[in-house]
Amino acid sequence: MSTSGVYTEIQPQETGFDPDARLRLEEHFKSLIEQKQIQSASYLLSANGKVFAKAAFGQLKYTDPDSVCQDDTIRKIASVTKLFTATAIFQLVEQGKLFLRQSVSEWIGEFKNATYEKIQIWHLLTHTSGLQADPGYFQEPYPRGWWDMLFAFEPETEGPDAVTDPEELEKQRRSQWIRSLLSGQPLSAPGVEWSYSSAGFNVLGEIVSRASGIPFEQYVMERIVKPLGMNRTFFDIPEELHDEVCWINEHEKNRDTKKHDRKYSPQRAGGGMNSTLDDLYRFGQMLLNKGTLDGVKILSRKSVEKMSTNVLNSGIEGFCWGGRVKSFTYGLGANLTGHDDWLPVGSYGHEGAGRCKLLVDPQHQSVVVFFVPSNLDWCPESINGTQNIIGSGWL
Repeated sequence: MSTSGVYTEIQPQETGFDPDARLRLEEHFKSLIEQKQIQSASYLLSANGKVFAKAAFGQLKYTDPDSVCQDDTIRKIASVTKLFTATAIFQLVEQGKLFLRQSVSEWIGEFKNATYEKIQIWHLLTHTSGLQADPGYFQEPYPRGWWDMLFAFEPETEGPDAVTDPEELEKQRRSQWIRSLLSGQPLSAPGVEWSYSSAGFNVLGEIVSRASGIPFEQYVMERIVKPLGMNRTFFDIPEELHDEVCWINEHEKNRDTKKHDRKYSPQRAGGGMNSTLDDLYRFGQMLLNKGTLDGVKILSRKSVEKMSTNVLNSGIEGFCWGGRVKSFTYGLGANLTGHDDWLPVGSYGHEGAGRCKLLVDPQHQSVVVFFVPSNLDWCPESINGTQNIIGSGWL
């Protein structure tokens, strides 16, 4: 079993964390790797602004059994990106450019119709907009995404209905993904049901772009990532760092190494970032500090409290991949720990497909980050089991 690790700044017992739980956690990861449930694992635990445990195990590249995952390996964070999107929205709210109960139609004209005009920015942040849920959310046997309907909204360039005006042609191409997303009926009226929608966060990315005047991805890098000193966090990983990236299949490798024309694609606000243990720790510590890190203010205290506090009224239901939660709890952009979780109530963060998690635990003044890359559709032990071990470690 290949391993890299370092324990820094303080020892686990100095934080009120059981050293035996750390050992159980590492054995847990090694066992999952040996069972081929996951390709590798890496984790970081902190308390009171200090890292007390960090290590990595397993294989870096799916094609190379001798490659070693390191504790500074770059890995996709998928939907953890949504926390950065929420942060961008709150920054613009604090600047007076947006407000949470604002209709999306005020920024995106395609929403100006009887079917979608009641959707507000608040609904997008809480997955209660009624927009299309992620493929597979309802455990349907033949999942379909909005991108499967793009062909129907391709502007005509030939024949009697051809669009000849260059400005109109450009407008149609840029709005093609939005019109595809809004085709058909919504899942529910806004604010009625919780239906996990990455597409809704892509819409938030478009709003960030229009409200700030710069592309969403540029905004996140310039206003969040760079000020926090997250030097190994990217939307597009520089070629010279490709040897330090964990890939679990050819699709991931092609995504990062081949050129893709994204001119008419949605902003990668629902997923698309890549990061490391240390960088995500810095972002999480900023949230734990109520918006500030190393003297750099990213958010106000009020914004962090809104992001991390339940804002759904009782009675909001969520199918939640078959979980059928009758009274869903959710923050403005962040997932909240429930009463049946081992981590303390009040903890919050987000999970990313592929797989990873960032958790902020105010009770123990702790930030937790872990990556458990796997080519399997789902391995609950890698996420739920890991959380349980960590949660049980606090003395």
